[in-house]
Amino acid sequence: MLFVNVTPLVDTRGAGTSPVAKPSRFRHPSLSHVLIALAVILAFTFNFLALQDRDRTVLVAVANGPLDAGMTVDPGDIRFVDIDAGFEGLGSLVAEDGWTSVSGWVLTRPVPEGGVIALDALTRPLGGDGLRSMSVPVAREHAAGGLVEIGDVVDVISVVDGGPAYVVTGVEVVGVAAESGGIGAAGGYFVVLAVDSGQALDLASAIDSGSLEVIRSSGAVPIGGRDEP
Repeated sequence: MLFVNVTPLVDTRGAGTSPVAKPSRFRHPSLSHVLIALAVILAFTFNFLALQDRDRTVLVAVANGPLDAGMTVDPGDIRFVDIDAGFEGLGSLVAEDGWTSVSGWVLTRPVPEGGVIALDALTRPLGGDGLRSMSVPVAREHAAGGLVEIGDVVDVISVVDGGPAYVVTGVEVVGVAAESGGIGAAGGYFVVLAVDSGQALDLASAIDSGSLEVIRSSGAVPIGGRDEP
């Protein structure tokens, strides 16, 4: 009998003894997963910032009671309340951090109880002895067509018993009514004048008569007497 040695083509020694490689549990995230995670993070961040902004408030001045045009505004006349820091008109209001710069200023228009104090409703107090601020309600068409401005010089005429007379002349305008609001006149228009004690009494009498004409006289030749026609 013929015996032939056959060499195995594959070494089977130790077959079945090598450990089987386990698949890795870690998977690299795909681009889509990264983008989704980024979008979630950004959305959370933006929502958080929006909530933070809504929570921010600023203290602004409001009137403790009705305030008349021509009066000075002192600390006892106002209190501070919170207002949303995102309010569009915030920059036009008197905030707590700016109060000291306008405390004691004069109102150029009335403010109701609880009303906010606007910066443009205040003017610097007058200098000089004996000068006062007085609000004069007058129809816009009888006040140079509403063209009177702060710093102008004006004369005031009143008609009593059919006779016109100058009530005051050469007085300075320290305040003018806003477009809305006001007292005692058509359209709520009025001007605030710098007057002495005597002029204040004359104006009060003229206001009571219901006949007023405010003449813009800046640059005009001064009139000699207060009652000179």
